[in-house]
Amino acid sequence: MALSVGIIGCGSISRAHAVSLRLLGDDGLVRLVALADPDPAGIERVEQIAGPVARRYTDGRDLIADPDVEAVLVIAPTKHHRELIAAVAEAGKPCFTEKPLAPTFPVVTEIVDLVERAGIPTQVGFQSRFHPILRFLHGVVADARYGRPMGYVIRDDQFWPTTDVMEGHTAWRSSAAEAGGGALLEHSIHSCDIACWLFGPVTRVYARTRHVFGYDVEDTAALTIEHANGVVGTLLTIFNGVIDREERRIEVFLEQAAIEATTDFVVGAPEDSLLVKERSGPAERIDTQALCRESFVRDGVDVDRPFYVYQYLAHRAFARSLAAGTPPSPGVRDALAAHQLVEAAYRSARTGVPVAIADL
Repeated sequence: MALSVGIIGCGSISRAHAVSLRLLGDDGLVRLVALADPDPAGIERVEQIAGPVARRYTDGRDLIADPDVEAVLVIAPTKHHRELIAAVAEAGKPCFTEKPLAPTFPVVTEIVDLVERAGIPTQVGFQSRFHPILRFLHGVVADARYGRPMGYVIRDDQFWPTTDVMEGHTAWRSSAAEAGGGALLEHSIHSCDIACWLFGPVTRVYARTRHVFGYDVEDTAALTIEHANGVVGTLLTIFNGVIDREERRIEVFLEQAAIEATTDFVVGAPEDSLLVKERSGPAERIDTQALCRESFVRDGVDVDRPFYVYQYLAHRAFARSLAAGTPPSPGVRDALAAHQLVEAAYRSARTGVPVAIADL
């Protein structure tokens, strides 16, 4: 029986979700039955991708109350997440929410608390965890095939997703009142999640930020990150004016190997690459297309049908976990760990000293 879902928020990112839900509809896993947005044009754009829906709402709370909506996708701007997730929790329905959870850390902790008290299955949109290259890195660290991890470097850069820089985007991400933060919170919280997922809990962060474009949220942030297991890493995140570039570079250094990985946010991107240099011999360039195919086949995904974005795999995992009665992953506790890293970085940037996670 297909899961009946509704989307709240029909802005630019909803298009990737719409593609995913259309494909999952073809799989018989999901049925999109409702959309909510105060802008009718946004709803129409989603319907052009996902197909017509039975119900349209201007208020997300009306969609949540719809008895035919079994699970809710919160894709609205970050500042609305708390009120919407609270309404979903009160309705007792499963929830898939975009990242970040909220613009400010106290509200993040409120959301985590209300979700856990309500006991609703909740998944957070950290779709990078479903990228086969990053899953390869996770396996390498988990099974210690090259010894213990020692340190890492992550570089994130992307065009500014705001009206002044990128046509077709709205302006809310460049406003502190709307978004709460810039490149680090809005974009590289994905990399913060990856760092916690790969290397475990963070204990302390030192950071610096810049506002080169003049917005009141940062476009540049540099972090030094310390983990409980002793691993140390750095993260550089950038929002700039380079159009058509959106990639993440990760270098992981282990006792017996060095690994270089580059990923993009679309499936089969030309930027994707993976290089493994073991203790001796030449470096091995892994065939990333073959790696992806093997990973998808292992997960039972139809590799002969293009699905373009990793949101497809995230939503697929959400629907399958609900059908199986297992907790969706990544969940709100995973999101809390990433938000703690971000919050420690912002406090460090303000004070000029390292900030311990325990002091948040």
